[in-house]
Amino acid sequence: MPVAEFHRVPAEDAGSLADELGEVFREAFAEPPYEYGDEHVRLFKDRFAVQHRRAGASLVIARAQDGRMAGFSFGLTMPPGAPWWTDLTTEVESGVTDEPPGRTFVLIELLVRAEWRRAGVASALHDLVLADRPEQRATLTVQPAAAPAQQAYASWGWRKVAQKRNPLPGSPVFDVLIKDLHA
Repeated sequence: MPVAEFHRVPAEDAGSLADELGEVFREAFAEPPYEYGDEHVRLFKDRFAVQHRRAGASLVIARAQDGRMAGFSFGLTMPPGAPWWTDLTTEVESGVTDEPPGRTFVLIELLVRAEWRRAGVASALHDLVLADRPEQRATLTVQPAAAPAQQAYASWGWRKVAQKRNPLPGSPVFDVLIKDLHA
């Protein structure tokens, strides 16, 4: 089923989509290597309830012709004092972790339901959420075992700069990627 439309969702309307976003999150992350369950969906929704109100927050959704959400991309400007660069398990180049206000956009989620994968939806969501960003660069984390995501990000110009472990107990190691936004 083709995607009918892409929408930038205003911050004041984003919260009303939390349940629908949670279902896309549940479906996308139910499969390996993630195998996330209800607790992860709850944590996503709790984080989103706060994050969508932060400075520089941006939500782009894709809807199919039948109205179902096919996928979404979401991120925000890294807030001052964010713990993003803590829990690194590898050394990084000098200056990478410097975070003056407004330097970095964090791409928190880029998810597409299975039936819309390999149809350009992820690429469009990626490009739309990063379009016209005022930040110098963007960053994200991705599991090393998530081969399709790793390949997509590499093809879109992202580069690995480090690895980190999220602070949640039992959390896997993630690759930290960066993309220059105004190169």
